[in-house]
Amino acid sequence: MIPDFAGKVIIIVKIDYGLHLWTADSWEIVLAGPVLVSGTGTAPTEIEVDVAESPLPPQLADVVGATVAQLLVSEGGDLGVQLEDRQLSVRADDRYEAWQVAGPDGELLVCTPGGELTYFPPVRRESPPSA
Repeated sequence: MIPDFAGKVIIIVKIDYGLHLWTADSWEIVLAGPVLVSGTGTAPTEIEVDVAESPLPPQLADVVGATVAQLLVSEGGDLGVQLEDRQLSVRADDRYEAWQVAGPDGELLVCTPGGELTYFPPVRRESPPSA
């Protein structure tokens, strides 16, 4: 159910009522709650992303071009996006959907209120009838 993100390259990063990360192969990761940015040698920093379109803070300025090592999902629904040099994390919330991962074929993984995960599989495309 958790897609393998190892090696995927982030090509777009945007804050607009969530932290939106798009990969080169058309996956989108949305972290909707406060995002904790942590890395080796730096103090963890919380970034509020529940705002209209806004500039990226310095902690996220160089995420474009970064390679994802893996997605980490805890039993309680917390999500960690492990990059080469840092991790972006969001905690599950009791009141709202804290994060989602959407794929190019319509697949969708959502952390619903309370930390439960809901998965929608890829959309099946019917082949046109042969003549």
